[in-house]
Parts: sequence; structure tokens; C-alpha cells
Amino acid sequence: MNKSIINELLDSQEIELIEKHLIYSFLQNNNLEPSKSPIISELLTDFKTEPEVYLIASTLHIKDLKLLENYLELLIPKNDRKVNGAFFTPTYVVDFIIKETSPKINDKCLDPSCGCGAFLIGLVEYYQKTFNKTVKETIKENIYGSDILNYNVKRSKIILSLYGLLNNEIIEESDFNIYNQDSLKANWENEFEIIVGNPPYVKFQDLSDENRLYLINNWKSIENGTFNLYFAFFELGYKLLTENGRLGYITPNNYFTSLAGLSLRQYFLQNKCVTRIVDFRHKKVFDAQTYTAITFANKKINESILFDKIKDEQTCSDFLISANGSPNFLKNLDVSKWRLLKTKEQVNIKIIESVGTPIKQLFNIAVGIATLKDEVFFIDSVNEKNGYLTKTTENGTFLIEKEITRPVYKISQFKSQKDIENNTLRIITPYHTNSKNAVPILEEEFIIKYPKCYEFLLSEKEKLEGRGKGKKVFSPFYVWGRTQGITRFGRKILNPTFSKHPRFLFVPEEDAYYTNGYGIYFDRDHSNNTTLFEDSTHEMSKEVNILVVQKILNSIVMDYYVSNTSVSIQGGFPCYQKNFIEKFTIPNFTKEEIQILNSLDNKMEIDEFLIKKYQVNIPGPKRLSCISSNVLVNPS
Repeated sequence: MNKSIINELLDSQEIELIEKHLIYSFLQNNNLEPSKSPIISELLTDFKTEPEVYLIASTLHIKDLKLLENYLELLIPKNDRKVNGAFFTPTYVVDFIIKETSPKINDKCLDPSCGCGAFLIGLVEYYQKTFNKTVKETIKENIYGSDILNYNVKRSKIILSLYGLLNNEIIEESDFNIYNQDSLKANWENEFEIIVGNPPYVKFQDLSDENRLYLINNWKSIENGTFNLYFAFFELGYKLLTENGRLGYITPNNYFTSLAGLSLRQYFLQNKCVTRIVDFRHKKVFDAQTYTAITFANKKINESILFDKIKDEQTCSDFLISANGSPNFLKNLDVSKWRLLKTKEQVNIKIIESVGTPIKQLFNIAVGIATLKDEVFFIDSVNEKNGYLTKTTENGTFLIEKEITRPVYKISQFKSQKDIENNTLRIITPYHTNSKNAVPILEEEFIIKYPKCYEFLLSEKEKLEGRGKGKKVFSPFYVWGRTQGITRFGRKILNPTFSKHPRFLFVPEEDAYYTNGYGIYFDRDHSNNTTLFEDSTHEMSKEVNILVVQKILNSIVMDYYVSNTSVSIQGGFPCYQKNFIEKFTIPNFTKEEIQILNSLDNKMEIDEFLIKKYQVNIPGPKRLSCISSNVLVNPS
């Protein structure tokens, strides 16, 4: 498929003209006579080929009907593109959902957001192969579609009419049950045995105020947060199912864990309607940054959800061929965040979360600072001379007093402990700080104490004042964008937000700041009764054991835990945000065990020791031997 050619045509030609040329090219490639179909004949009345468009359309070699449908999906008017992006559904997904829902010969089958008809074609093919029904009979008796966009309804009818021609059948307008309507506002007269589709993914921010209000007032599945439109389509589908009906949708998988998805999870748990989830995790089904899962539901009371997820080495199409699943009982699902697991994983994760004390009770896990304009405040200290650092920008070369700066770590840039030791990045810190307060240095004092730095910041004043986009005033103009983390000091372990494997790195400098990740701080003083942590008596909460804790956090046990309980982005990079690691526990170690861990530097030996300590049944360290061992090198 060549999207770039279509995009080039859209820049210079009318959509209707492109559409007709694509359809005409399909007819020619299949030796079909348009006059035999009243719908196609009417579409091409007075049609004359435009030489330039005709030649380009011919190069696409559109002979397969599903390829034509995919190309038509791309023909979206500019004003519709933000709300109605082109997410055409791969044939293997359509076929899998239809096979799983298993329509019967007399079932009414609905796609409530049919687009150009991918699921409608799939259903017609299914009825042909399974029941030997004609295309015309199936369209009249079994197929129902609905779409808010008139051109999608028209294209669905065109696609099905072409399918009829391919089978020597004439489809007429009166045969269709496809309607141009807003499915979420329509008055539905029928119930359906089968509901399938790829409902629209429209963010809360992209909806009009009028639509937001209507949806909030009429659909229970979107009562909380910045919902997505597809939530309501789940609820609609459930309502329109017959008592024995079955539903299958492909949607984003972030509804498992997102705050916005809370009301949808509540709706699912209250109705106990979800039967199966097939999760593609970080693998992309669509040509867009959307991570998806297929969800099946019915109107029965289901006590568990059958769950399966793709493996890193599998392709999406191969995964669906072998997908099976493990039961996840609803009583064990936390509505605040669903953690769906295979059976063996459920056992191991339960052990890891119960064998010791959760790290959220042992340490303070905190986000880094936020200047909202790092390129202004960050400065490389590699060229320090006579107490000054040098910074070059588009405005010139400036000297910066080193005294006004502190070390800073951009966590995402560090791969190993050695990188931490070689860090030369510092940050301009325009504050008087202690462990409780951060007070901006006033301009009068700044000019006197740090004239060179002030001269530089003045050259960046317009850029700094633009951080608030006119909605926020920064006073003085050189303060950081947010105050988070400014007064947080101490030795710490840093970790990036996303990482292929655990990457917890030790930073000895107590006054160092960090961005792009999280810092884990330890309890330093047990001489009084005040502490940041719920369990300050645990040996591992003491700073003296910081390097031992680092080894545990970088272990195969943490790797297994996060890879199975967190969300991942493309490439298989799990998220290490606080809410995904805070329930990981650290067991009670004897003094002898702590001494052993302290003495071990070989990662494989550390992993073997910890697997035995946690008593989990997970793949041994040899299978993850590619993890860089220098992450664990003890700092000198």
C-alpha cells in the first residue's frame, strides 16, 4: 500500500475525483462492467478520466477489494482528519474477530462505526464460506452498518456493490441496512446477535463542548476523567446485544490502566460482560502510534476474563493464530488499574508483591525537576575555567558563574553506572535552597553576585517568559517552570521512565538534580521518630544499604515484574513510573544475606541468589544475559 501517493493526490485534487479514479482503476483491473451495478453506474455517470490522476491511480495496481477499501479510508476531508483519523483494520484482525464471535446463519450483525466497510466485507465473506449464502442475501438479511460520516456510508455501499459484481451479483440500494447517523445518539429499533468493529478513537480534547456534555450526561462508561469516545461505543454495543449476543472490538489497550479509563473499567466490572481480551501490547497493528487490544463481551455474567498477550518475538498476525488465554478472575482485578496476566505470571507476581515490604513504604519515590525550558538552564561544565562555565547560544557566547549551578542528570541519556560517573551536565539554579524552602534569588542580588549568568538569562528572557503561553507569569523571569523537587536532596538511585530492562543508577552527589525519570531516596536518620517512610525499621530503607538495593532493583526479578505488570511503548520498553514499581517488595534479609549481596558483582550470580530468595519460578538469568552488567558496577 502506498499512502504517500494518496497524500500527494490529496494536495492537488478533489477527493471525489480521486475516489472515482480509484474505483474505476479497480473495475478495469478486474474486468468488471460498472453498468451492471446501479450504484456503481450512478457513481460514474458523466465520469471522465483526468490523465494525470488516472496514471497515478493505475500505478497503485488496485485489484484486491480490501486494498481499495484501505485507500478509500485515506480520503478524509481536512476538517475531519483530527476527529476521524484513518485507522483501517487489517484483514487478519477482522477475520479473527468475526471467527471468535461466530455469527449464525440468521444473526443480525452490526458494525456501529463501519467506516468504509472492512467488517461488513469480512462478514459477507464469512457467510459465503460458512453458510454458502449469496452476497445479496447476506447484505439484506445479516449485515447492518452505521456511520456518522455520509461519505463512509456511501463508500461502504460501493465496496459491497463491487463485491457483488465480483460474484456476478447485482446489489441494489434497497438491499442495504447501512445508515448515516450518529450511533451514540440514534434511536435503535433492533437488537443484534453480533456486534463487531473498530470504533472511533477520539480524545476528550478533540471533542466539541456540546458533544462532551452530551456524552457525559448519557453514557455511564465516560463519567470520569478525560475519556475517549470509544468507551461509549463499548456501552452502546453492550446495550444493543441480544441476550445471547456477542461483541468484538479492536480498541486502544490503555483503558486497562489509564485514569481516564476508570469509568469504563467500572462499567465492565459491574456488568461482568467482558469474556476475553487479546492484547497486542507495544506491537503496532495500525500505522499509527496506537497500542491496541481486541476485547470480546456478551450479556452473560462472567466471573473471569480469558487473557492472552503477544510475545516480543511474535508478529501480530502470527499471534492471533496461536492466541489462547488464561483466566483472570474479576474478584482479583483492581478497578484502579487492571493487571491482566497469564496463569504462571499471576502466581509469580503475587509472590513478588507479598514476600517482603513494598518499596513505596521503604523509600521516597519522586519525579525530577521541571524547568520547562531545559536548553536555557542546562550547561556543560566540561570547559570550566577560573570558576566560570561557557555557554554558546544563538545570542552569543556567555560565561556562567559555576557557583550558581548544580549537577543535573538527564536520566534518559544514561545507559550505565559509568555514564553517571562521567556526567558533566549542570543546571543554573536561581534559588536559595535548603531542605524545606526554595526562594528565588531577587534580581538586585542576582545582578551583584552573578552578573555573567544574569547577562545570559537576560538574553533568553523572551524565551523564558513564553513558557506559560501567556497564561502564567514567572517572577523573576528566570525561575524554573515548576517548583517540584527543588528542595529534595540526598544520595539517590535514579531510573528512567521507559527502559528495555531495569536501569537503576546510583548518584552520590547530594545536591544533584535530575529530569526524565524518578529518584529513589533513602531514610538517613533513625535517631528520631520522624521519617518519610512507613517502614523505616527495615534494613533496606537505610542509606547504608543503598548499593545493595540498587542490585535488587536491577535484578532479573524486577525485570520480570515490570515487563509483566507495566505498559510498554513501541520496541518493548516498559514503563518504570512510580505507580508501576511501588508494589515491588524487598524481602527481609539477614545480615549474612546482605553481606553476600554486597560482595556479589556478577549479575548472573546476583540474579540466581535473588530468584532463590524470592522463591519465584521465572526464567533463569542466562535468558537475559544480554542485559548490560556494567549497570551494577559499584561506584568508587
